[in-house]
Amino acid sequence: MISVVKFIVDSTCDLPEDLIIKSNISLIPLKVLIDDKDYLDKKTINVDEVYSAMRRGILPKTSQPNPKDMYDIFEECCNKGEDFIFLSFSSALSGTYRLAKTIVLELKERYPKINMEVIDSKSGSTATGLIILEAIKFTQESGHSFYEIVGKIRNLVTHIEHVFTIADLNWLIKGGRIGKTQGVIGNILDIKPILDVSNGEMEIIQKVRGKKKALHRMVDILEERAGNYKEQIIGVSHADDIETAEELVNMIKIKLGYKQFIINKIGSVLGSHLGIGGVGIFFFNDELDKRSN
Repeated sequence: MISVVKFIVDSTCDLPEDLIIKSNISLIPLKVLIDDKDYLDKKTINVDEVYSAMRRGILPKTSQPNPKDMYDIFEECCNKGEDFIFLSFSSALSGTYRLAKTIVLELKERYPKINMEVIDSKSGSTATGLIILEAIKFTQESGHSFYEIVGKIRNLVTHIEHVFTIADLNWLIKGGRIGKTQGVIGNILDIKPILDVSNGEMEIIQKVRGKKKALHRMVDILEERAGNYKEQIIGVSHADDIETAEELVNMIKIKLGYKQFIINKIGSVLGSHLGIGGVGIFFFNDELDKRSN
């Protein structure tokens, strides 16, 4: 049976706003705490306001969505008779996935005829955005059942790649991800960590000296992991540093010949952890392409 599915993401998913509206994707906001005041990410505060606070030296705190907001969006789908899939922020970094699973278990008892699923993206930012765009395309291009779509998304999750670097280690110090001494020495030596996401958790995979070397290494990793899988959109996201993002896109175009890009800001939640000036590349590895053929 062909299924029409409503796709839902949380606010850690980074896509241009017009694309979210055009694709009819619903968004559940996480919470952002600044100066002891709670805001709803992308609802009552936007990413530019968050970065402005960070430039003033404020370290925003973030937390999972309001359970009622999540419940209401899910129940609205049920009342409309819509099957839905919620693609959540990495369960290793937030309690959002577990909260959603609890709510869906309750709703399944009340609405047994509605197909509903919660999937751990094991990622965030534009990685989640690329997964949901591929899922929508899969749904539109040919008729698939609800659980075929679920299976497709789970497969996409295992093949999404995230490679990013950080401009200023002070943000990792503030967030408690590295020690103060290590961070201060790293800044003095102009050390730029290359980070990856493994099983939903951020990890440093390499350290290089200087911004240029870091960007070149990121492009090399894209080439190694994506191989000849050229017919895809490459996501390039930045923490309030469009110049570096555009420089990175240009490097990718010249060296690897990719033509399709989504360039946007890293959202409030991940931006709060990575700090001003972080930049990342998001893409699918070539194993997905091989499986698709």
